[in-house]
Amino acid sequence: MLLRKFENKDRKQVITLIGKILYEIFKAKPKGVELGKGLFKKGGVLYVAEEKGKIIGTIGIRKQIGRTARLKKMYIEKSYRGTGLAQKLYNTIESFAKKKRYRKIILSTTPEMKAAIKFYKKQGFVEYMSNKRKNQIFSYKKL
Repeated sequence: MLLRKFENKDRKQVITLIGKILYEIFKAKPKGVELGKGLFKKGGVLYVAEEKGKIIGTIGIRKQIGRTARLKKMYIEKSYRGTGLAQKLYNTIESFAKKKRYRKIILSTTPEMKAAIKFYKKQGFVEYMSNKRKNQIFSYKKL
């Protein structure tokens, strides 16, 4: 398995992977999965995990404000969950954040993403706010 930075040639596979996972969770076709330009602005990065030419996982980070970064696009192909891939991807992105001298990582998720919430808590993230109207949970971790 290869962990590397996203390349434009990966776009279609990444969007397909994310759409498939969102469908698994919400049982509805997602309304347009995007890899917005905001992810790559101001030093943002997206890493992919690739095996035999197939993208099997993603994780990204971008500058939020000051020394705070926002974790984005963490998705793992179902058959690779529980293999340690999520941990490898997360370690890669946290290392990147530390090199960029971020002091905190924030993220948002939804209550339906139970496995992700459990994983984030294991990494030291703490919930600080929820928005029930928008179905979001916000968490942070100090570095």
